[in-house]
This record gives sequence, C-alpha cells and structure tokens, in this order.
Amino acid sequence: MGDILSLIILRKATESDIADIYKYLHRDFIKKYSQNGEKAEWESHRRWYKFLINSDSYLLYIIEDENGRFLGQLKFELEGETSIVSIYLLKEIRGKGLGKIIVDMGIEELLHESDEVDVVLAYILEENDASLNLFKSCGFTYEREEEYGGLDHHLYIKRLRG
Repeated sequence: MGDILSLIILRKATESDIADIYKYLHRDFIKKYSQNGEKAEWESHRRWYKFLINSDSYLLYIIEDENGRFLGQLKFELEGETSIVSIYLLKEIRGKGLGKIIVDMGIEELLHESDEVDVVLAYILEENDASLNLFKSCGFTYEREEEYGGLDHHLYIKRLRG
C-alpha cells in the first residue's frame, strides 16, 4: 500500500465518485441489513448522492491519496450560519493521525466556500472514542447531549469567526 501519509488530497466530489462511495461506505452494510436488495439500494444511493453533490446545501469532499485511491469522505451540511460535519475514513487509514489533518483542511475549504458559516457542529455517538478525540483535537468543544438522526449523540461545536 505504500506510505499513506505521503499526500492526502481533499477534493469536491463529482458524480463519478458515487460508485466508490457506495462500494467503500455502504455496500457491506446494505448486504447485511437491507430488505430491499442491493440493486434497489444502489439506485437509492445513486440518487441521494447525485442530489448531495449538486445541492447548495452540502459540501461533499472525497479524501484520496496522490494516486487517486479513495480513502474516505468529508461532508458539510450547510444551514445558514451553521454547518454539520461528518467524516468517514477507510479502516486501514484510521488511527494514523490523518483525521485531524483532513478535518482542518475541510474547515479551511468551508471558509473559502461560505462567507456565512461561523459555527460547525459535530454529532458524535458516545461509544465513538476515535471521533470524540478527533474533534477535540480540532478545537471542537462539548456542548450537550442531543438527539440527532433518532439517536443520542454528544454535540461538539467549533466557532470559526469572531
């Protein structure tokens, strides 16, 4: 696999990335849990990500190495002055300190893309120690417990301006 620390690229997702996102992030989960079958789930996934990529309400970034190998995704959901961040990294690159670099790069991109956003929220499941530590290392602070997506999460926030 080589040295994955050599170069990390963060670029805006395009429709040509949808198959990789599905392959690396969703297919195993769908095969295990879906009642609808993989073909129906693929179509639903493809439509959803096509919407995300083309929407002004989201910034979706692909994380890759210098050879174009998919390593994960970083997403910002934009809601006026607030943005919700989420990150997914492939298992083989977790725990190598890349998350902080990627989140910091993403926030820098967010500041270039939006003059409006001044607060970033991260909803983190209690048992996800890696994400808790990642967002703390990026300057996020604990705000409160809050339900998000039907589950209880720790809400961490980072103020970007003023």
